[in-house]
Amino acid sequence: MTAGTPGIDFPETREPVDVQASSRGDALTSFVETSGDGEVLVTVAVDRSGRRVRLEVGEDVQLVWKGPEGLRARPAQLLEVLMGDEPKWRLEPTGPAGRGQRRNAVRAPMSLPVEMAVEGVRLTGETVDVSEAGLRCLFTPAAGGDAVHPEVGAVVDVVLTLSMKESIRSKAEVVRPHQRTDERVELSLRFIGLPEPDGDLIRVEVFGQLRQLRARGVL
Repeated sequence: MTAGTPGIDFPETREPVDVQASSRGDALTSFVETSGDGEVLVTVAVDRSGRRVRLEVGEDVQLVWKGPEGLRARPAQLLEVLMGDEPKWRLEPTGPAGRGQRRNAVRAPMSLPVEMAVEGVRLTGETVDVSEAGLRCLFTPAAGGDAVHPEVGAVVDVVLTLSMKESIRSKAEVVRPHQRTDERVELSLRFIGLPEPDGDLIRVEVFGQLRQLRARGVL
């Protein structure tokens, strides 16, 4: 019989987890294959671009997952890399689970409807990728209208429509414009003051997309 409570003391099987590696500062994502109070088997983590990463055996990691009442985390050590069609990491917990904290927001490539109001102009478009920290978006100027190019640091109003039709409304800061060869406007935006429940909705959407990508063999 497995000791501990799934979701509280260890992540549940088939769920995505954040992997915080001691040798890296970026956000990594894995999927749990088998889990319990003992060893945990996860898929080799991918970075934001979807590329598998390499960690050395013996590296210390932190697993972070969404529990029933918030984020949970548990330290572990990489025991073995299991090669195959879908490589896996065999991890051994090195301490008890506790409250978790994200190092970076996990993002996923996805296309969702988004609106942006800036300088009295409302633009409609779609996302390129999404996380609870912000968006990368692509906007098409209105017919007959000039393209609007907000400067870095500009604060805009955005409305993001999730796949279940919930609308997330938030202020956002322009953190980076992306050069294009057509008339469309591509921006990276950072949410400002996003309420935690809205962040949780976006995170559910992101992890759902990651599951779909994995099922299709993209991750």
